[in-house]
Amino acid sequence: MKIRRPYTALEKRLLGKRYSSRLVAAQAQDALLLWRLFIDPLTEFGHGPDELASFEAEVAAHAALMGGRSDGVAQKTLTLAERDALIHAGWVWVQKVVATLSIPARADADCATRLNAAQPVEDLDLGPAIDALSAILKDKLAGLSPAVPAQARLDEAPALRQSLAGIFAAAQDAKQLPVADTAELDERDGELYLRVRDLYEAGRAAIRAGLIDRPLANFRFTHLRHGRTRANDPAVDPTPAQ
Repeated sequence: MKIRRPYTALEKRLLGKRYSSRLVAAQAQDALLLWRLFIDPLTEFGHGPDELASFEAEVAAHAALMGGRSDGVAQKTLTLAERDALIHAGWVWVQKVVATLSIPARADADCATRLNAAQPVEDLDLGPAIDALSAILKDKLAGLSPAVPAQARLDEAPALRQSLAGIFAAAQDAKQLPVADTAELDERDGELYLRVRDLYEAGRAAIRAGLIDRPLANFRFTHLRHGRTRANDPAVDPTPAQ
């Protein structure tokens, strides 16, 4: 499990820009139902009544803000749809390279350490992850099977990295007119996303401990997913599997 870190207001806004406010609100309502239903076992994992009350207040504030920002929400949803395919491509590239490097990592402790450190958790991590994974892949290229398209992954990396580097900036430029109206909503979207993710991790831990009798899938994102570019594509849960 990755160690969590503090998020600045700007980082929360960048996370919030990634998701539709309507879908964030729907996910938060799902989380509230689970939290209220399993408050006793979740309290054992740090998510007790005080934390629930704080989350309820955040959800209410988010709903009130959405009511006054309908135009900005609609604009953001359009921007998100345009960026989904590129972010999906970034995650697919990472998954291919991680799987490729997992083979030499089993026999090389240094490779394993670098590979573990390089893997992204958030969309925001994709750019640095591509840089780090490309460096490892280049170092291990000679030892990989010629049938594995490792060089193709290296060739794809620069253009993909450049596109991802500008993706949030491009969205920000597209929203210069309503940015003053939507900045707070973006930040609250990011805050709710982070809090739901933490709750779901606590819920899955409680299930594994035998304190909640539900499938692990009950504590996973259903409304917020990466890369929904085609109807038949598998979506990627933004919360990493534990």
